[in-house]
Amino acid sequence: MTIRRFNATKQAEFGIARTEAVFIIELMAMRPVGTVTFLFTDMEGSTRAWEAHPKETRAALQRHDKIVAKAIEANRGTIILERGEGDSVFAVFERASDAVAAACELQLALGKEEWPSEVPLRVRVGIHTGEADADYRGAHVNRAARIRAIGHGEQILLSAVTAGIVRGTLPDGTSLIDLGQHRLRDVSDMEHVFQLAHPDFRENFPPLRSVSNFRQNLPVQLTSFVGRGRERKEVAALIDDHRVVTLIGSGGSGKTRLAIQVGADELEKFPDGVRFVDLAPLNDAPLVVDAIASSIGIKVEQGISVVDALVRTLEGTKTLVIIDNCEHVIKACADTVTGLLRAGESVRVLATSREPLGLAGEMTWRVPSLSLSDDATKIEEIGESEAVQLFVDRACAVRPGFTLTSANAQAITDICRTLEGLPLAIELAAARAKALAAHQIRDRLSDRFRLLTGGRGRHQTLRSTIDWSYDLLSEKERALFRRLCVFVGGFDLPAVQAIWPDGDPLDHIEQLVDKSLVTVEQLTDEKLRYRLLETLRQYGAERLVEVGEEDEARERHFAHYLGIAERAYAQRIEHEAEMLASLEADHDDFRAALEWSRSQPRDLLRLASSLGWFWHLRSHYREGRTWLEQALALNPTERSRERARALWALSMILNWQGDVAAARPLAEESLALWRTTDDPLELALALESVGWSHFAASNYSEALRSMEDCVEAYRRLGSAKLITRGRVAVGQMLAALGDVERTEPLARETLAEGRAQGEPKFVHFSLHYLADCALWRGDAKNAVQLYGESLRAALDYGNEMEAATEVQGMAMGLMGSGRAEEGFRLYGASCARFTELQTTMVDEVAFWVKFRERYLPPARERIGAAAAEKAEKEGRSMGWEQALAYAFQLA
Repeated sequence: MTIRRFNATKQAEFGIARTEAVFIIELMAMRPVGTVTFLFTDMEGSTRAWEAHPKETRAALQRHDKIVAKAIEANRGTIILERGEGDSVFAVFERASDAVAAACELQLALGKEEWPSEVPLRVRVGIHTGEADADYRGAHVNRAARIRAIGHGEQILLSAVTAGIVRGTLPDGTSLIDLGQHRLRDVSDMEHVFQLAHPDFRENFPPLRSVSNFRQNLPVQLTSFVGRGRERKEVAALIDDHRVVTLIGSGGSGKTRLAIQVGADELEKFPDGVRFVDLAPLNDAPLVVDAIASSIGIKVEQGISVVDALVRTLEGTKTLVIIDNCEHVIKACADTVTGLLRAGESVRVLATSREPLGLAGEMTWRVPSLSLSDDATKIEEIGESEAVQLFVDRACAVRPGFTLTSANAQAITDICRTLEGLPLAIELAAARAKALAAHQIRDRLSDRFRLLTGGRGRHQTLRSTIDWSYDLLSEKERALFRRLCVFVGGFDLPAVQAIWPDGDPLDHIEQLVDKSLVTVEQLTDEKLRYRLLETLRQYGAERLVEVGEEDEARERHFAHYLGIAERAYAQRIEHEAEMLASLEADHDDFRAALEWSRSQPRDLLRLASSLGWFWHLRSHYREGRTWLEQALALNPTERSRERARALWALSMILNWQGDVAAARPLAEESLALWRTTDDPLELALALESVGWSHFAASNYSEALRSMEDCVEAYRRLGSAKLITRGRVAVGQMLAALGDVERTEPLARETLAEGRAQGEPKFVHFSLHYLADCALWRGDAKNAVQLYGESLRAALDYGNEMEAATEVQGMAMGLMGSGRAEEGFRLYGASCARFTELQTTMVDEVAFWVKFRERYLPPARERIGAAAAEKAEKEGRSMGWEQALAYAFQLA
C-alpha cells in the first residue's frame, strides 16, 4: 500500500470523486475514538534530501510509505490520511501495545533496507495515549507530535502514560530506557519520556531536542500554543535574514506567545542561548538595559557600562535575545538594541511591541489575527480554523469534555468572527464556557468589555489591555483615534480629513498605524484604506461619548458619506460599474450614516434616495426597501427630486422582489414628479421604470413600447451608454416575447457595445438574452455555455439576483441536454439563493415560468422523482460560493 494524502472534504464536493469521498466518510465513522494511542513519524533531514537529490528521495519515500503502512495495518492501526504532512505519518490505535509493536516493526524493517547513499533514511517515532474524537485534534494529539519532535532519526519515544500501559506487554526483545523529565515545546507541563530499545536498534543518540536541554530562559506557558504554523516559519525566516525583527500588533494579538514559540523553535540554531526579557513591569527607561543584562546573566564590572558588558559577553556567540513589550520604553529599547548589535552578526534580536523600534535595518512584521474560514459549513472545515481551535482548547480547560459539535459550531464561529480572531479576546470569551453555553457567550458579546475579564496582569481584562495602548498616545493622537471610531468599515485618507477639524491628520494617523491601533489594507498599488478592529472601535466610541465629541464627529461623518453617495449618483450613467464598486466598499459606513440620520428625516431621504439605485443593482433588496420606505414615510408631504428618486428606486426593488402590484403605483408617482422638473434624463429613466413594471407583470407588448420610447429619449440625450442601456431593455422584452429572430442580432450588437464601453451589466444582459434564445430554440447545450458567461458578467458588477437567475438558466440547459441530476442540483442552489435574497421575481415572470414548465418535468421523469428531489436538496444545502464554483465547473 502507498500512503496517499488528500483533502477528503474537498473531494466530497458534489460530483467530484464521489465514490472515494463516500468511502473516506465511512472510514471516518469507523475510526477509533475515546482513549486511543497516537503514533507520529517523520524522516529526519528530508528537506535537505529533497533539495539535493529529489529523484532518489522520491523513490526512497515510496518504499518508506509501503513499509510504514504495512507495519501499521498489521497491528490494527488506522492511518489518518488528511493529517499527514510531507514525509510524516499519523496513525491511531485502539491499544497502546499495538502502536508500540507497529513502531518496532517499522523501525526494524526500515533498518534492513538498503537505502541510497544520498538518502540515508532515518525515521523518528513518537507515541502517546490520550482521549480523542474522530477529528483527532486537541492536547493529546499535540503532545504526541511534540514527543516525536524532540527525538532523533531511528529513535522511538513514548510518553509516560503509554510506557505505563505497555510495560508488561512490550514486543519480544524490547525494553524501555528512562530518559527523564523533559519540557516539550508548546506544552505547558513536563513530560516523562521513555525510549524503546531493541538489540537491532541504534543505541547511542544525542540529547533529546527538548527545551530543557538547551540554554534558554523561556517562560513556562500554562496553556498550549495553538496554530500559527505559517507565521512561525515566516518569523524564523526573517530572523535568519535580519539581525533585528520586531513583531508588531495591538494588545492581545498574540505577539508574546508567538515570540516565545519561535524562540523554542529556534533553539537548535542558537546553541549559545535564547534569552527572554519582559519589559512590561518596567516604568523607568534606564532599567531596560539592566533587565536585558540580568536575563542574559551578566555581572557588570566596575568601570564598564552595562551595554559594553553585554557586547563583551555576547561577542562571537550565536544568541537570540527576545525583548518583550517594548512600546512604553521604546527609545531605551532602541538604544540598547543598537548597542547589542555591536556583539556581531550572529547575535539576533526578536522584539515585540505595539510600534516599531525605529532602527535602521529593523524588519517589522505585523502579527495577524488567527485564521477564520469565511465560508466553512462542515464541522471538519470549521475545526480547521485556528481561532475556533483556540476557543475549544481554552473552553476545554475550564469545562473538561467541551468539544466542537454540530450544535455549537456556528455559535463558536460567530464568537471568533465577532472578536476578529484576536487571541486574547477569544481566550477571555472561552473562559466563560465554565458557566455559559457557546450561544450564550455569543449573545452577550455586545457588551464585550464587561464580559471579557479574568485574564492576568495587563491582560486582566480586554479594557485594561487597550487602556495601556491609549494611555501611551499623545493628546492629538487620542483625539484622532476617538474620532476614527465613527467609521464602521474601512476608510481612506479623505474620510479621515473630513472628520478631523484640526489641520492635516496624516502625521497623526501614521502614528496610530505605527502603534497598532489602526491597520492598513493595501487594495491596489495605488489605493489603500485604513481600518480599526471592532474591539478597538467600540472602545474608542465609548471614549468619544465620554469627552462629548460624538455629535460633531457623526455630523462630519454623515456629510462626507452623503457627498460620496451624491457624486456616485451623478456619475452612475457613465461610470456605473466603478460607482457600484465604490459604494459597496463604503456600505457599512453608509449604514451608520443612515442610522444616525433617522432623527433628521430630510437628511435620511437625501442619503437613502441617492443610494437606491445601488441597492437595486447590488441586490440589497431587503435593506434598500427598509430604508427607502422609512425615508418616504418620514417625509410624506415632500414633492422634491429626492422623493422622486426614492420612489423610482423603491419601485425597481419591489419589481425585482416580485411585489409587482406595489411597484407600479410608485413608478407612476415618480414619473409624475419628474414631469414637474426640467430634467430630461430623470424623466426618461422614470419612463424606463414604468416599462420594467409592465415587464414584471408579464405585459411584454406594453413594456416593449415603453422601452422603445426610452431609446428615443436616450438618443436625444446623446449618451452612447444610455442608448445601449435602452436597447438592452428592448432586448429583454423581445426575448420575453420569444421573438428570437429580432432578439439575437440586437443582443449581439449590445454585447459588442457593452464590451467596448467596459460595462459588465450590458454584457451580462446581452449574453442572457442569447441564452434565452437558445432555450426558445431547444439548443440547451449552447444555453448552458451562454448562461455561464452571463453569470460571470453578473458577478462582475455584483448583481446577486441576476447571478442566481443565470444559475437557474444553466440548470434548465443542463436538464435539456441530458444532465438532469446536475441540472436539479443547480436548480436547488438557485432557489436557495432567491430565498436568501427575498425575491420571487422569477416566479412572476411568465416566459421564465414557461421555460421551467418546458425543461423540468421531462428531466424529472427521466431520472425519477426521488433522484430529482435528492439532487435539488443537495443544491439547496450547497451554500452560494460552493454553488458558483460548481456552476463554473459545469459550464
